[in-house]
Amino acid sequence: MNKQMSVFFLLLALLAPARADQRDIDQLLKGVREIVAPGCGVGPVAVFGPKAFPVVTGANGKNRLPVLAATRYGRGRVALAGHEGLYGSADRADQRQLILNTAGWLAGGHKKPVRVLLVDHRQTAPVLEAAGFMVTVADIGDLSARLKETDVLFISGHHFTPKERIGLLEEVARFIERGGGYFDGIPGWGWQQLNGSLSLAGDFGGNRLTARMGLAIADGWMDPTGKEGWLADRSGLLLSHAGAALDALEKHVSGQRQLSREELAQVSHTLTNASGSVPVEDRLLLPRLHALIARNAASALPSPQTPVGIDNPLGRIACVTENIRMRRAPIEHLKAHPAAAAFPGAVSPEAARVSEALVIDTAVPDWHSIGLYAAPGEVIEISLPESAATAGLGVRIGSHTDTIWHLEQWQRFPEISCAIELKNPVTRFGSPFGGIVYITVPQGCRLGRIEVVVKGAVRMPLFVQGKTPIHLWRTKIRAYPAPWAELATDKIILTVPASVVRSLEDPESLMAVWDGGMDAIADLAALPRDRERPERICSDQQISAGYMHSGYPIMTFLDVPPVMADRDKMASGGAKSCWGFWHELGHNHQSGHWTFEGTGETTNNLFSLYCCERVSNEPVARSAWLDPAERSKGVQQYFAEGARFEKWQADPGLSLMFYAQLQQAFGWGAFRRVFAAYRAARPEELPRSDAEKRDQFLVRFSRETGRNLGPFFTAWGIPTSDPARKSIEALPLWQPKDFQKGIPFEMGE
Repeated sequence: MNKQMSVFFLLLALLAPARADQRDIDQLLKGVREIVAPGCGVGPVAVFGPKAFPVVTGANGKNRLPVLAATRYGRGRVALAGHEGLYGSADRADQRQLILNTAGWLAGGHKKPVRVLLVDHRQTAPVLEAAGFMVTVADIGDLSARLKETDVLFISGHHFTPKERIGLLEEVARFIERGGGYFDGIPGWGWQQLNGSLSLAGDFGGNRLTARMGLAIADGWMDPTGKEGWLADRSGLLLSHAGAALDALEKHVSGQRQLSREELAQVSHTLTNASGSVPVEDRLLLPRLHALIARNAASALPSPQTPVGIDNPLGRIACVTENIRMRRAPIEHLKAHPAAAAFPGAVSPEAARVSEALVIDTAVPDWHSIGLYAAPGEVIEISLPESAATAGLGVRIGSHTDTIWHLEQWQRFPEISCAIELKNPVTRFGSPFGGIVYITVPQGCRLGRIEVVVKGAVRMPLFVQGKTPIHLWRTKIRAYPAPWAELATDKIILTVPASVVRSLEDPESLMAVWDGGMDAIADLAALPRDRERPERICSDQQISAGYMHSGYPIMTFLDVPPVMADRDKMASGGAKSCWGFWHELGHNHQSGHWTFEGTGETTNNLFSLYCCERVSNEPVARSAWLDPAERSKGVQQYFAEGARFEKWQADPGLSLMFYAQLQQAFGWGAFRRVFAAYRAARPEELPRSDAEKRDQFLVRFSRETGRNLGPFFTAWGIPTSDPARKSIEALPLWQPKDFQKGIPFEMGE
């Protein structure tokens, strides 16, 4: 036993009943050094039972959380992974060994040949069969009949989510207890994304099965710990176990043991991860957490003035448990959360609660702004035609969809929006935090235009280009009492604090500038200007990543709305004012077919350059962000040092100079036509690998411009294949003599 593992098991023995046997971890990791999951967002596993133990951890900043964990239950055994991709690369020796180790450990004392039933994770079949396991593949409908002939079950826990499968879930629980092996690997964030109105803690069937055993799939994602993946180095195992973390925290609070800041951070991450993942009926972890919070009167009131950081684990856990309680509470028990007053804001009791009949065009998918706001803790009622109650429509309260549980400091409550499906003609709904009310429409809905009635909400400032009379905006609408407002066209919707629009006199000219930018983006991307649904930009007290990030909606901070709502800054501020907007909208429009590895933060900036030029009259050669004079020095240094592709890939400003030189030489029209050709191509004509992406971009751009750009790409250090370069060698060569100086350069031939 190495020294690190000796310390691990000694501490476990001191802190709590033994949670793992050294031999279990040895068997699971025998011959495994590093696990890879290319292109997969691997999530964490919550480990909290007395017999459960972490096996491999992933990184979250400086902290660790399990990505592979296991437990014993009765005579059986369970293993959970944070993504099926951890068991998906069977071409690697480490991966094959992990599959065999896991199946062998789960089999326990079963006689050979071990009978493995694969309902899911079927990529493991060839490896298992080659090693002598007796493998059967079956659908979920056959599971009950097959269990009697099974030693080890590989399955995805989502099968147990439907309420009608509770009997099957309990049958599998008995199968494990009597000696069966159970494996699942799924990212919690992925399941959550596909089941937005459900929760991992309360609804995910896999967790309702394994939480009683001390394991659960958790939300979030984990960074690799090695060069390619997750090291089987046994690092971070102790305090990534929620039981051990809670033991340590209880001793810290009582003064029996002093945790360092780093240990407090780890304890906080571990307990936040676990307490948000276990079902409310859990008896292993939550009762102890609730008791500790109650004894210490922990507060769940984060705000910019009183943020809740990792140095306050009790406050963070209080937020987690409050969130679970609120989302589980029946509508009759709805009340405002005290943190709502700080963000997203309170609604005056004197503000009129109204009843509005609204027409929803279901040909337009996603969120429909209706100009109404739900006050924190107040119930609204939504009525729709009986024929629409089974069409998948929904109601959302709150535009602030970013969850910030993973951040080290919370300046607002970490999760404040909520949504449900409208399954009945009349639905009562509400939010402890309040928020803008949206009717949500699924893709492909064919109900046409329907009437929806919303009662109990307050009016909010909503300007819709081409529909809202400007005189009513100025005299009435912009003064509506809700704390948030929206400025909308059929191409983009801006969500801003109402204070930003109270004095906005001319939203028409402002939104015309935004529409101009959206049309420019569509033109460059070779898309129709008429959109299926508008893009959205929403401002927030705190967002999940970066200063802005792409998505639906695009998210940004509260210092941005004054620029968003200023026509002059949008129309003439150039990159200094507007770069971030076009950058994130560029992410929403860039194509993976012409975005190869290392250019994810570069090709989106083509839209930034284009919009700054088309909307703000800031030509590429004078772009405030690109700053060609300064960037040109970097270009010269890059070539002087040998034009290494990996450096080019790592520097978005440097790589953008390459594209800017193409734009200076051939104009934006060349890009528009090349991108249009990609869109017009048949699926079999599009690139499938990164090398093919580089080759196709070279060939397509060369043919579009009528110039052989092969030597130009090569000089910049961008790898392309011999066949690709030979396919364009008959075209006139284009390689300006001074392009290595940057911009400007002599075009030449």
